[in-house]
Amino acid sequence: MPPGTAFATWSRVSSDIRLEAAAEGPVPAPSAGATALQPSPDALWTLRFAIWAPDSAGLEALRHARRSMLREEWTIGKDPEEPSLESAVFSATEISWTVPLSQRARCRERLAELQRRANRTLQELRRR
Repeated sequence: MPPGTAFATWSRVSSDIRLEAAAEGPVPAPSAGATALQPSPDALWTLRFAIWAPDSAGLEALRHARRSMLREEWTIGKDPEEPSLESAVFSATEISWTVPLSQRARCRERLAELQRRANRTLQELRRR
């Protein structure tokens, strides 16, 4: 098959779960008034990540990892300013999480941890 066809790159498709930043931006203010040049640290910001899972087992591994992280939040606790992963909206193709701007980096770290845990779970499922 000639290089460049869709089938020529099939073997390069990852079998791991990936969360890729799809879009992010401020939540629009409810009023139509003037906007500040610098948003306040508690301004709301929406993070959107595309979910790339190889199959239904990948989505199940992602669900399992999310439940595990939520149990940790509920039992161990979290920083009072840190948004709960419970407020993130999950679909089969996307995660959308509205968080304070000051917590944006921490929430990205949490999503990276979610991806690592989901991939570990997926590896365990494949070994069975």
